[in-house]
Amino acid sequence: MNKKLIAAAVAGAFVAPAAFAQNSTVQIYGLINVEYGLANPANTGAAPGTGRSNYDAINSGASRIGFKGEEKLGGGTSVFWQCESQLRFLEGSSTSAGSLCDRNSALGLKGSFGSIYAGTWDSPMKRVSAITRMTNETGWLGTQQMTLSNGGAWTGTFSTRGTNTINYDTPNFNGFSASAQYSTLNAAKNDGLAPTKKGRQMSFSGQYVAGPMAIVGAYSVHDDDRARTAAVGSEDKAWFLGGTYSFGAAKVGLSYINAELDAAATTVERDSWHLAVDYKITGPGTIRFGFSRAGDAETTTKATGAVTGQNTGARLWQIGYLHSLSKRTTASFSYARIDNKSAGTYSLTGVTAGTTGAIVTPGSDAGAIVLGLVHTF
Repeated sequence: MNKKLIAAAVAGAFVAPAAFAQNSTVQIYGLINVEYGLANPANTGAAPGTGRSNYDAINSGASRIGFKGEEKLGGGTSVFWQCESQLRFLEGSSTSAGSLCDRNSALGLKGSFGSIYAGTWDSPMKRVSAITRMTNETGWLGTQQMTLSNGGAWTGTFSTRGTNTINYDTPNFNGFSASAQYSTLNAAKNDGLAPTKKGRQMSFSGQYVAGPMAIVGAYSVHDDDRARTAAVGSEDKAWFLGGTYSFGAAKVGLSYINAELDAAATTVERDSWHLAVDYKITGPGTIRFGFSRAGDAETTTKATGAVTGQNTGARLWQIGYLHSLSKRTTASFSYARIDNKSAGTYSLTGVTAGTTGAIVTPGSDAGAIVLGLVHTF
């Protein structure tokens, strides 16, 4: 009898976890991106004429691998988790160290109330900007530096992936949904010399997607954020508006952003916009066009009202052909060019790779021919 009881207990120990596991799913996903660029870069170096005139480089922007899962808890509620990590397959671990779950990673609950989760995640502003941007965020063909990220004389970024955050996404109400992100008062966001600093980053977005049209908007504020200034009471903030519309074989996206950086003695403001067009031609091919305009980073001195930073903007042109080799693999051939204003110092995202400390000569231009291959899994 005792042997039968022991056997039944052992069998139950294996059967019970298996039964619970049937309500859980685990997925592996990812993206591998390779861009080879042959560049005629904006003149870089300690002085005019000292930088490289031509060179080539490989980028792997946004390459990643992730694991995610979900377990149904009953009553329409589920617990979900995700661990996403950067794939640094070009440089190798000897030259580029990374961390597990260093991209969008979180644990949360979802149901009829929406989704609430905590962890590291793209801000709502960054997420909705991808809807209307259509072009690449980073890499040789990256356009985010012209609107949401660092570039030229602009030293603030709202294309953030918040750490130690609490997030909420509403359900979809007939095409409308909204998101909010709130960073906690983590010690890493605080300044020991100014212990009353808040050090918070907050972002909110709303989007309406129905049929051929999408309309999005977002607002972000970095309150006493260490990344910008040690001054208590400062706020960096940005507004984002955008939309897309599809008609026939074409899809058009338009984005606009107004951002302001606040320091103890100055404020810096920049208006930027971006236009993108995808046109699907016969077969597996798509022609993509992008135009971005980064406005001047105008600095206002609070005490005097004096304004500097004129002619620090730039324009970025892109045109390319994308060919779908399969449902998961796309090859591309593109050309990108940056035209700086007389005091502009923007460069293509891949140009400054390996040139730590280099600067772009004001007013110089840059161009690159880019071959790309992307595979998702």
